[in-house]
Amino acid sequence: MHRWGYAPTLAALGDELLGGRVRAESLVETIRGSNSIRYIDGFVCLHGWERLIGPSRQRVTANSRAGEDARRIARDFARDLTRFCPFVDVVSLSGSVASGGFEPGDDIDFDLFVQAGTKYISYLAATLVGLKYAWRYRHLELNPLHRTPLLPKITCINVVWPEDQTRPFVRKDAGLAFELLHCQPMLGSERFQRVLAENPWLREFFPQVYDRVWIDALDRDVSPAGRFLSAIAKRPRLLRAFEATSRRIAWILYQLVQTRRARNPEARERMAFLRRVKYPYEVFQD
Repeated sequence: MHRWGYAPTLAALGDELLGGRVRAESLVETIRGSNSIRYIDGFVCLHGWERLIGPSRQRVTANSRAGEDARRIARDFARDLTRFCPFVDVVSLSGSVASGGFEPGDDIDFDLFVQAGTKYISYLAATLVGLKYAWRYRHLELNPLHRTPLLPKITCINVVWPEDQTRPFVRKDAGLAFELLHCQPMLGSERFQRVLAENPWLREFFPQVYDRVWIDALDRDVSPAGRFLSAIAKRPRLLRAFEATSRRIAWILYQLVQTRRARNPEARERMAFLRRVKYPYEVFQD
């Protein structure tokens, strides 16, 4: 949690403990009797990380006001993306919206689970749909870490996992388990549950992930563009060519964003961190 830049509330720590959930009330005496853990105003941090308490409190307060607006935008984005791209099986919230620490200035993070052989078609589709929301909310002022050329980056695709990369995941560590623990599927909840079932190693870290029940917040629909992509999928050679072309276009757009962010040392440091923690699943690490 500290690596991701925040200190949890006591309740959040109880819900997300390694090894399983523990009631918050049961943690209080243990924490108060520890020399390495601090409990301050309802938030918990390791000794030496007290600087995270203030910003974390601010984020939780802001989330109570802005979080629902962010979730509404996320639902609209998920609906538009899956109408446009039928290859997206799961649209899952992640990042600050999922963790309850969203504040104005953040972008809205998603993890996508897609059909095999469609990673870059899906990523490009998500990028294009994201431009619609960037234009719609162009008046918003984002944190410098999330600013992009011309328009604000309202939505962000953290990871795109093709089906053949999740059965099971190559990585089997606490970092990936923590990312999956924070996934909140808005559409494709049954598919997400299958991903969890295909990765029983997650029980070693967060067995509580299997206790959660998700219900789709949206109904799946397909637009004319979506039907066109479905027709392409019936022709494997054409699908491979379309995937390769999508990768080239997505790479150009990705580089435009990274070039702008390279001027900001904090943004460069953040991007380097994200590449490390996502490896080998960051979009272009293949």
